[in-house]
Amino acid sequence: MKKLSISELPVYRAAAPNVRDNLILVDAQEGAKNLSVGIGVYNKGQASEFHTHGSEEEVMIYLKGEGIMRMEDGTDYALCAGDVTFVPVGEAHKLLNTGDGEFVFLFIYSPMGPEKNIRKWGVVPDLHTSLANLVK
Repeated sequence: MKKLSISELPVYRAAAPNVRDNLILVDAQEGAKNLSVGIGVYNKGQASEFHTHGSEEEVMIYLKGEGIMRMEDGTDYALCAGDVTFVPVGEAHKLLNTGDGEFVFLFIYSPMGPEKNIRKWGVVPDLHTSLANLVK
């Protein structure tokens, strides 16, 4: 068993044009073998790029705010706190914050993999403290 504190974890920020913040809660660095878990925080207007996961399934549990999941065929799914999405391997998707505040969600990859790219993003100094307030 391992206990972690969100307030002690680094916050990774993606570079422009798709600026957004992620925390990695659990992955191989913490001893996980089959999954990784993190928190995504998109501020007003922020979005990911269209992307696919070559061998990973992704579950997202939305905790705060409003957004949409846009599929490659142009279909949009409105999202808010309490919603859950499952994206199978190879399905192109893009997540966008459509609300006025933060859009916050938990993400889970199985097997792990994409979190390795997130760990390559720049680390935002002293932002972890404010993100820890999201769970209080």
